[in-house]
Amino acid sequence: MPYAIDLFCGAGGFSEGIIQAGFEIVFSSDKSHEVMKTYTNRHKQLGLIEGVNTHFELTDIRELTGIIIFETISNLTKFKDNKIQRGDIDVTFGGPPCQGFSRAGKRDVNDPRNMLFHEYLRIIQDVFPKYVVMENVSGFMDMEMLDFPSVIGDKKYLGQKLVKDILQKELEELGYNVLTPRLLNASDYGVPQNRRRAVFIAWRKDMPEPSYPKPTTSNKDEKISVREALAGVANDQESIYSIQSMNGRTVNDLGEAIPEKKIRNQELSSHSKSVHQRFSIYKCGESTKAVKDRVKNSNIEIKKLYPELFYETLFQVNKEKNEIIIQRNLNYLGIDKQRFQKARWLGDTNKLFSEMIINDTNKKAHDKYIRKLANRLDCKVEVANNFMVRGAESLNSYIISEDLEERFRTGENLTDDIMEALFTKKNSRKRLDPEAQAPTMVTLPDDFIHPYEDRILSVREMARFQSFDDSFVFWGKRTTGGEKRKIEVPQYTQVGNAVPPLLAKAIAQSIKNALKKNERS
Repeated sequence: MPYAIDLFCGAGGFSEGIIQAGFEIVFSSDKSHEVMKTYTNRHKQLGLIEGVNTHFELTDIRELTGIIIFETISNLTKFKDNKIQRGDIDVTFGGPPCQGFSRAGKRDVNDPRNMLFHEYLRIIQDVFPKYVVMENVSGFMDMEMLDFPSVIGDKKYLGQKLVKDILQKELEELGYNVLTPRLLNASDYGVPQNRRRAVFIAWRKDMPEPSYPKPTTSNKDEKISVREALAGVANDQESIYSIQSMNGRTVNDLGEAIPEKKIRNQELSSHSKSVHQRFSIYKCGESTKAVKDRVKNSNIEIKKLYPELFYETLFQVNKEKNEIIIQRNLNYLGIDKQRFQKARWLGDTNKLFSEMIINDTNKKAHDKYIRKLANRLDCKVEVANNFMVRGAESLNSYIISEDLEERFRTGENLTDDIMEALFTKKNSRKRLDPEAQAPTMVTLPDDFIHPYEDRILSVREMARFQSFDDSFVFWGKRTTGGEKRKIEVPQYTQVGNAVPPLLAKAIAQSIKNALKKNERS
């Protein structure tokens, strides 16, 4: 069985495909504790045992060297009588973090993440594998770098140079031939998702030339749909794809697939009524832009059909003036404090008012919200009630309730700020079309609305769109936010960052075919 190294391995999407193609992963590396848990637990499940026949190195690639890799592999029980040296590894796979190259990001040439592919090349120089595979986002193909430092000597590629051209030149000088880089769409390889990835394949000059994998599901009728992908998770239906996901595609060390009858990672997010109502407006396959255009050309009894969403929209449209009124009322009642001046506190208090208004006729709910307001104001219930009464009399003066209701009823004067309040600033949101392929799965789950239910996708549903087996369990937090997103890698991020296993399998299989040519020669 040929040996592979998996760098920037993440949770293990590429790894799954590598194993499915018949490679043995003897070394892998990533710097995230969260992905390490997911990755190593999966490999243990498959019979890849730490220290025996594989090793996961938790490190920043900038701290990794060929010496560390070879010493680690040679110390595995599997290789105690057969030391691994430079040139022995069959293939090195890697996908340096892509945010710096992504068209969805800022595409900053000075983003330090862009230098990680330089580190990947440095490891290639140390290890000198027979084949090299690197994948990245499609934006990698037209990204430029300024004065990029070579891994060979002290030279630089002066001026602005295309990253793909630098990569090709570097690999050639390291002793490789390079196939012309190509964009591959995961949906052409059995993945129910339109995900285009830039793929680079190089081969050592003493090895047979490989080729890019031929599509297996390139025809429209062959492609896997959202409906087929979610069968057995979203409903009691079955599809060939769902059966394969449940039975398992990746085999363990005994050559057996791992079935999973229990659907794991299927915890659902808790949405407010207004969020459910917002999502319900989207039709299948409809983006935020499309639904905004439709609403502007429709007559909607929004207050009657979507009451919670109506009041949330009303208070959001009036947010700036409402916050001024809230501050005045705080001063009048003598309960103003320094922290009450913060924009976040004022915005959340304005939103709380919208929730109180919609529940005003329900005494139990009304009392609950009054207590919540009192805690927020750090005052007695009587004072909070007075604060609410004053607010109800004076808030929402920029666009009054009757005016907003009429605008939606007639479809006239629905300004951009009203539409933004109704749908939020999330312009990339889309409800999935069950008969089409999913768009590219990203790390933020609120980009996608479930095709049948008014909610975001679960981790498992996203994993189905990525072509992970159901037995592949994601560990750690489900999601995170704020500054923590810079350091934490929760389950949703693990799934969104992964290479779809079936795409990875097709790529790895093409390398396996080239290795077989060498065995026959």
